[in-house]
Amino acid sequence: MNTTNWVSSIPKIIQPINKLIPERIINFGSEQLLNRLFKEEIISGDLDFISERVVEIKVKDIDLSLFLTLKGNQLKALNNPTNADVQLSADGDALLLLIYGKVDPDTLFFNRKLMVKGNTELGLHLKNFLDTIEVNQKLPKALFLIGDRFSDFIYKEKGETIQIS
Repeated sequence: MNTTNWVSSIPKIIQPINKLIPERIINFGSEQLLNRLFKEEIISGDLDFISERVVEIKVKDIDLSLFLTLKGNQLKALNNPTNADVQLSADGDALLLLIYGKVDPDTLFFNRKLMVKGNTELGLHLKNFLDTIEVNQKLPKALFLIGDRFSDFIYKEKGETIQIS
């Protein structure tokens, strides 16, 4: 199996595992992690734009959606929301490249690898917020290095399909 096929097969491995994990456990873990990672941004008000709104982050290739809102000084992952004010969706590889700064969100957006549906203004705030995350300062060094190397690998293998310049 060549490396491009291997990278493309990762979602096929993750998706069935994802389906075995109850939504409430995924939401609880995501909520805990995101509140720790973005503690400073929550306190400083950088995430106030999602207060009383519902944001859906959808990882298309593993069929995972996370519905988030800000209540008080806590990010909350919602179970069974009625609908989201905005949906930001992409395949996992594109999101990983975005998070690790290998490609900017505008490149993904204009190449239709990052989709925004719903409240456009809210979507732009979210996209711009994601672009400002300095993941190397948020994650433990070992985890950052693993993700950074993996995103380098994805960039080399799939960059032409994402049309990164």
